[in-house]
Amino acid sequence: MTTEPRAVSIPMLKGGLGKSTVANALTDALARRGRETVLLDLDPEGHLSTGLGFPDRDGDGPDYRDVLFEGADPIELVSQTGFGFDLVPARNLEEVNRHLRREEVLRSDEQLRTHFVDPLLGETYDYVVMDLPGSRNKLTNNALVASRNVVLPVSPSAEAIHGVERTVAKLIGPLRQYMDVEILAVVPNGLRRRIDQDTVDRELLETINTSEAFAASLLAGRGADLEAGTLPDGESVSAVLDDHVPPFARITPEEWDRIDTGEREAPSVPIRHRSAFTRAYRERCPLSAYDPDCDQLEYFDELAAIVEAGGIEPTR
Repeated sequence: MTTEPRAVSIPMLKGGLGKSTVANALTDALARRGRETVLLDLDPEGHLSTGLGFPDRDGDGPDYRDVLFEGADPIELVSQTGFGFDLVPARNLEEVNRHLRREEVLRSDEQLRTHFVDPLLGETYDYVVMDLPGSRNKLTNNALVASRNVVLPVSPSAEAIHGVERTVAKLIGPLRQYMDVEILAVVPNGLRRRIDQDTVDRELLETINTSEAFAASLLAGRGADLEAGTLPDGESVSAVLDDHVPPFARITPEEWDRIDTGEREAPSVPIRHRSAFTRAYRERCPLSAYDPDCDQLEYFDELAAIVEAGGIEPTR
């Protein structure tokens, strides 16, 4: 694992799992660690851009079409947020997707990497972070090819785990036949409830910390049997989950047993819901600018360190 310039995307084929929240806070954390970072809002809904004070999704200024098809300098699309990192706001993205669909399939999936990320990464920026829509389109494919590193946010809901499994199976697994695509971390967020009781938080955390089927889903395209929910020979559930679940959210089966028997107090696992997230959005600023003392900021700093290292540092 090395600290080097890196692009990372936040894909999930389901909305409402915290993509924009994680993308915003991760970019902010990288910037606070002294890294030159730019955030690309590739979601046509523009939720992330709006939350940073750039709500115009249909402006007349330059957009990705000028860079991808006309040879414009990608720096022309970059806006300064005033918070220590830069932003390429969501602008005319539906039209950008229409242009990409008209291109040859292979060439169109390489456009963002060739014309945007490669010219900026390592020269102007240490990190490029991309927030993606909750559905598959040509920009989603472009972002995965351009980044080849992903962070998967997941929050307590009935379809959360299915969203992760579908995203890896449909987006990441097929690409792994042609290139390395690394899942740097699966990040639970929006947690509110106790985990020593039968709650949706418990269900989510227990699944991402103990389930072989979930571990197998993370190895889609690398020999896992997704239908059977089994890992390739030589892989263990604990090792795969150690590599993908951040230490702040990692709970081993032995620890679950101790929680259930009362031998250990149930931890308040991050990343927890805080009203400051919503209030920061309304104030059009990152969480750290709205509430620099928020107790959840340290975990985004840990996530930023994972991105810098290119994965979770092994502890075994």
